[in-house]
Formats: sequence, structure tokens, C-alpha cells
Amino acid sequence: MPHLPPASSPIRIAIVDDQKLFRGGLKMILDGTEDIEVVFEAGHGEQFFERLAFEPVQLVILDVEMPGMDGIATLEQLQRERPEIHVIMLTMHDSDRLISHLMGLGASGFLLKDEDPEVVIEAVRRVVQEGLFFRDYVSKALLKGGRSRQKAVGYRGPDISDRELEVLQLICQELTSKEIAAQLFISVRTVEGHRRSLQDKTGAKNIVGLVLFAIRQGLVQ
Repeated sequence: MPHLPPASSPIRIAIVDDQKLFRGGLKMILDGTEDIEVVFEAGHGEQFFERLAFEPVQLVILDVEMPGMDGIATLEQLQRERPEIHVIMLTMHDSDRLISHLMGLGASGFLLKDEDPEVVIEAVRRVVQEGLFFRDYVSKALLKGGRSRQKAVGYRGPDISDRELEVLQLICQELTSKEIAAQLFISVRTVEGHRRSLQDKTGAKNIVGLVLFAIRQGLVQ
């Protein structure tokens, strides 16, 4: 995976997890980078929304299993009320069904709690800059779930041009807009235009939605 340079201004994030020791360790890791700022921590969804009302963030690292308002309920409410906030889900379990469900709800990334610190930092940067972060186990889970939903008679979705299909397939490979532009010998602006067109045609709200669409329609291998 290509390394992403630090963002030009600090990325404002929140950490929501009921384990204080884990939150503290994660905060220490992230605050140790010059381009990431942990604005606040919360132990459950209700506390998160209380703090969010006064302390805006760009991204939340959200534990799936918490007492009270858990990660799934928090993610669903964020998608209804604040869809512009990116969400990276955290869990101890890499269940294919859970991963597919969370990404389908609108999560931009998924991490296990035993990931290496540099993976977490890279995930934060990539989600904010490109809207998506996949580990190998996430890709496999989505592909497995997508195959189970593919239509036996083949693709019958909206009319997608050959160039749009090329862009979509490269998005699914986690290439940035700049990398796609270089590979297809087109401008970054043209890539972004194709991406907007794909979102309009498929009804996808973001890059994650495009990836899920491609997988479920059998447009990627």
C-alpha cells in the first residue's frame, strides 16, 4: 500500500471505546503524529454525541461493542445526522458478516484492535484523504458477501461507460484519484468527474458505496 504524506492541517478525530486503557493507548499513538489531533474521547455513543455537539471532528474511531449505545447504533445515527464524518470501526472479531454489514451501513474503514500502530495512523490519513481504507480481510469479506448477492443472469444495472468502469475498478483497488489519473493518462479532475457520474448513476453516497456496488454487481474480481 502506498504511503500517504501527512495532511496539511491536523485531522480532528474522536475515539469512542468503553475500555479506558485501550482509549488511552490509542490516543497516545495518534497524538504522537503531527498531522492528527485527538479532540476528545467517549465511552459510548450517547457520550460521543454530547461532546460532538460542541467539539466538531472529521473522523471517529468507533468500537463496535459497547454498553448502552453501541458502535452500530452510533454509526447508523451518524449516517442519518452527520454523514460527512468519516467512521473507522474497531472490533476484536473479523467476522465476514459483521464487516460486510458495517461497511454497508457506511463505515469508511474497519480495523481489528490488535493492529500495528502504523496501520491505524495510515487508516486515519487514507480515510480522510480518499474516503476509504481496506485491509485484506475486509476486501475478502466484501467479495465473499458480494458473490452471494450477484445476479445469476449477469449485470443489469445502470448504463456505465467503459471509462467509468475502468475508474470504478481502480477505485476498488484503493488507488487515489492521482494514481488513477496517471494510470489512465487523464487528469485528476476528469477522474473526479467520472467518480461523481458513477455516484449519480448508482445512487452511492461515497466511495464505500461505489465499492459495495461494484462487488455486489460482480464488476470486480
